[in-house]
Amino acid sequence: MNLDTAPPTPVQPLKALKALLALRRDPQDTRQVFLLTEALRGSSPLKLLARFRADAQGRERLAERRSLLPTLRRTEWLAALPLGTFGRTYHDFLAEEQLSAQGLVDVAKSAGMAQPDDGSDRHYIGCRLRDMHDLFHVLSGYGRDELGEVCVLAFSYPHQRTRSFALIAFLGALTLRRRWRLPGMLGAVWEAWRHGRAASWLVVQPLETLLERDLPELRRELNIAPPTRYLAVTDRGRALGRAIPQPPGRIL
Repeated sequence: MNLDTAPPTPVQPLKALKALLALRRDPQDTRQVFLLTEALRGSSPLKLLARFRADAQGRERLAERRSLLPTLRRTEWLAALPLGTFGRTYHDFLAEEQLSAQGLVDVAKSAGMAQPDDGSDRHYIGCRLRDMHDLFHVLSGYGRDELGEVCVLAFSYPHQRTRSFALIAFLGALTLRRRWRLPGMLGAVWEAWRHGRAASWLVVQPLETLLERDLPELRRELNIAPPTRYLAVTDRGRALGRAIPQPPGRIL
C-alpha cells in the first residue's frame, strides 16, 4: 500500500497541542512545525491530491513528476540570470538570508518527517510543496522577518490547505501584535491570506520553467498583489526604532 491508497490519518489534537505549546515556548524550533503539521494532517493530503487530479495543470505536473530540487540547486545558473528575474531574485534571497534549497530537505529529515519515495502522487506533491516555500517568499514579496514568515504562511494556506499554516498564522499574528504593538499587523496577515486566495493556484504552476521570467511581470500574470500592508508595518517599525527581527534559523 502506498500513500495514494492509504486511509487518512486521524487528527491528533493532543499531539497538536503539545507541539503548539512547544512552538510557543521556542518559535525557532522548526521540528515542532513539522510535528504540528503531521498531527493536524487528517484528510488534507487526500483532498489536495484530488484537487491536483481534477486540475489540468495539476495532471501535467503529476505526469511529468519533475522535481523542483535539482533546478533550485543550480546556484551558478540562478546567479547568472538577469537582475529582476524570478530565479535571480530567488538566488539573491537565499544568499542574503544564508539559506539553501537543501535546507528544507534537511529540516524535514531532522524532524523525522521525511518519507521514502514510494512512487505515489502524494509523496511527489509533498516534496514539491516543501521545496516551494522560499519560492513563495519571493513571489509574494514577504521577507523572513517574524511578520513576513507569518504572512507567507497565511498567503500559502489557500494554495496548500495545510491546517498548521492557518493555525500558526492566526496565533502568530496575535503574538506579534502583543509583542511589538505595531498598528496594522493583523491587517497585514489578513491581506496576505486574501492575496493568496486571489492568486492563481501556484502549486500546479511549472515553476521550474518560470525562473527566467521577469518577476514583476510574472506576479501580474499570476495575479499576485503587492504586500502593501506588510511593507507599511515594517516601514513603520523601522521608523519607530522597533524593526521586526529575523529569526536566527529557519522557521520553515
